[in-house]
Amino acid sequence: MDNNTQIKQLINARKLSSNEEYELFQDALQKLQGNISINDVGEICKAFCDDTKDDEVMFEIIHLIEQLQGDEYLKCIAMCSPNMVGAHDWALTLNKRIINSQKYFEKYISVIDKMEKASKDKILKLLIDVKNDNPKRFGEKVDLMFERILK
Repeated sequence: MDNNTQIKQLINARKLSSNEEYELFQDALQKLQGNISINDVGEICKAFCDDTKDDEVMFEIIHLIEQLQGDEYLKCIAMCSPNMVGAHDWALTLNKRIINSQKYFEKYISVIDKMEKASKDKILKLLIDVKNDNPKRFGEKVDLMFERILK
């Protein structure tokens, strides 16, 4: 099977509301592990679900896509995460992990800064949600991001 088939299986089973969905989801994750490209991330992000029955399994998607690295990965997250309808909490989580990363924080600012205005506005709106979700932990960093991006 190709990645598209596996990704569709992830999306279809994302609520994990039955043993069958759980097994289909795990099977697809296993087959995708180590086999995805940056071109798959946008579709994989559709498998996130705030209404899932098993949050821990959703973290497996994060680990799956975090195996990709570099500016292209960061650009993909900046482009995809604001569009994660039905998975806003997971979009916040993806961005929080990047903001907390010593390796990626500065690069993320640079990537967002280079985006076209419409895309930049979407990710900045999501970053406000990150800040508001936990101002004590993320307020200062998100403010710094805004300062540098909107200079």
